[in-house]
Amino acid sequence: MTSSSEIIELPADSPGRRLHVMLHRFGTAKSRPKVYLQAGLHADEMPGPLILHHLKSLLEDAEIIGEILIVPLANPIGFAEWLHDKPQGRRHLASGQNFNRGFPDAPTDTPDENAALRSLLLSLSQDADHVLDLHCDHFAVPHLYTTPRHPERTDLLASCMGARLALIAEVSGGHAFDEANPGGFAATLEYRGQFDVSDALAQADALGLMTYLGAVGAIAPQGAPLHAPAPHLPLAGALEALAPQGGIVTWEAAPGDEVHKGQPIAQVTDPMTGLRLPVPAPCDGLLFRQELWRLCLRGQSLAHVAGREPARSGDLLSD
Repeated sequence: MTSSSEIIELPADSPGRRLHVMLHRFGTAKSRPKVYLQAGLHADEMPGPLILHHLKSLLEDAEIIGEILIVPLANPIGFAEWLHDKPQGRRHLASGQNFNRGFPDAPTDTPDENAALRSLLLSLSQDADHVLDLHCDHFAVPHLYTTPRHPERTDLLASCMGARLALIAEVSGGHAFDEANPGGFAATLEYRGQFDVSDALAQADALGLMTYLGAVGAIAPQGAPLHAPAPHLPLAGALEALAPQGGIVTWEAAPGDEVHKGQPIAQVTDPMTGLRLPVPAPCDGLLFRQELWRLCLRGQSLAHVAGREPARSGDLLSD
């Protein structure tokens, strides 16, 4: 088995600042299939980097057939951005731009550090047969995002990772990293929530990725997936539950619950007046994610329910 690690320097926007990305390569360059995995593009989401840490250890003892590239922390810019002792990581602190939006169709020569990072990641991934971008949500069940072009690979990936649903859109809007890799199969994997960080979970998830790598021929076969395929649901059918007023959020339903349109899934209490207002489910379907904070402003998104029928158009991703 051949493996190597490489530090790839990035240009920095200010004097005295140094940035780099660590790339781990398993197998022989240009062998097929090529699989590219990254995590931490949203740099406040740590399940993915820990999963890839454990995956690297497993690959050291595996029979590699193709080429596997791993970038365990894809966003050193966001990882360093904290504000008042709270990690930021999802949006570039200076510009407010989501780190997983606005990817170009191909690498560019734009010199600023954020654009250079995007171009580097695309240069590593765009010729891959499989591109897996590991993320997590606030509170959520495992799920994934992809296009309708490879339903059999979607089923395989979902059954390997234990996803509860696959959200499908040909174009989701915002030009996320996975959609900038149209040549092969690309997916965004959401590994539960931000607090679901443990070695036990990460080791199990890494084994699931090993099963996937074996099934697509990148490594020797690892056995059958442990889970059933997930339903394919339209991303255009995933609807937001909105806060009816500002206040304190208390939940009556949890990620993974099937809910019905109009069913109260939470209450919002105004601590000044004592008024409590219900948060109704926006449609029939699976409540698959909730927001982190237990306080809200009127009109804020608190949760998403995945319905079976398309109900919206335009940009389908939350920013």
